Amino acid sequence: MLEHSQTTRNSMLAIVLGSVLFGYWLILPVVLGVYSDIYGLQEDKLGALASIYSLGIFITTLTSTVWLTRFRRKSQIVMGALLSALGFFLLLQHATGDNLTLLYHFISSLGLGVAYAAMMAVLADSANPTRSFALLFFLQVVIGVMGSLMLTRAVSAEQTLSVVYAGMAVIGVLSALLATKFQEPDKARRVVASQPLRSRWAPSLPILLGLLSILLVFTGDAGVWVFLERIGSAVEDRKLGGNLVSINLAAGAIGSLTAAWLANRFGFLLPMVLAIGLSILSVAMLNLSTSDLVLLTASFINGWAWNFGAAYRMALVAHLDGERRFVALIPAMQTLGNAIGPSLVGVIIVWASYSAAYWVVAVLWLAALGSYYPAWKAYQSTNNNRVH
Repeated sequence: MLEHSQTTRNSMLAIVLGSVLFGYWLILPVVLGVYSDIYGLQEDKLGALASIYSLGIFITTLTSTVWLTRFRRKSQIVMGALLSALGFFLLLQHATGDNLTLLYHFISSLGLGVAYAAMMAVLADSANPTRSFALLFFLQVVIGVMGSLMLTRAVSAEQTLSVVYAGMAVIGVLSALLATKFQEPDKARRVVASQPLRSRWAPSLPILLGLLSILLVFTGDAGVWVFLERIGSAVEDRKLGGNLVSINLAAGAIGSLTAAWLANRFGFLLPMVLAIGLSILSVAMLNLSTSDLVLLTASFINGWAWNFGAAYRMALVAHLDGERRFVALIPAMQTLGNAIGPSLVGVIIVWASYSAAYWVVAVLWLAALGSYYPAWKAYQSTNNNRVH
């Protein structure tokens, strides 16, 4: 009974800390808009800034399977939160969009990645991981919506960076203090399985294709996501840009709820086809219209499709990976896509146009569907063999 209470308290702490520490990514489109307005950064530089922030998270997520079980989770969360706070404190002193700004973003993202990987492990050990992850994602959405609305309505562009970086530095320090409340369960240290390295790090082709589909979708989605504020500001003002970000986040929450409600009722292929089709529709709407209502609708469709399809892509990889050796690569593919997408789309916008970027993103999504299909076929074949 005591251990169950301990696990519940740890899970609630991880949900809260995971949401607030991840808050910067959720308001990043608004921040990028300020870098553009105040310091004149073009889309390629904005994309590089977003990508470098994702890169640190990717590195720590990718390597988490190596170090996650070798250190106490409490220590990892405390150190990660403090490193994140240090990065934001440095940004508070220097945030002009130059190379130092990129370096400080990288430092803060490394800290976030260390803490976030440990918190995800805590939630995976909870009594109901599905419910714990759902609460985490919903709280993140709430923070993202509230933060975007506040920054675009109550804070001037000139003050936004100071408010954001001071706030995130304080959040990092407070999170480190709260993380000391974690209570490590009285369990023996996990023993690393004794399979040879080649076997451990050699996923099958279907798993690789499933992971590739996650990478391609997130590359396209992140490329659109980080420029939503710029899209709205170019048509009207920062308020519309903030609304596009907020409605995208809200729609993402609804998309996750929809996937949870439908579950596997329609299998794994139809939901993916629907998600890709709607994603392509969303960029077509962004490309062809400057109406506020159409842009808001497009942002809603994009956010819904992104989160709705994500549940099925991740679940397919998990089902293919029966021994659970490679599921840790799922968030690594997400953050790698988040790192590649903004830079890729930013460069295309500068060299060509937003319209060209939308076409490239649509091709990435179609390629993801092409990668996903044989992975799904392998899953179907395996299931049919089990039935017979």
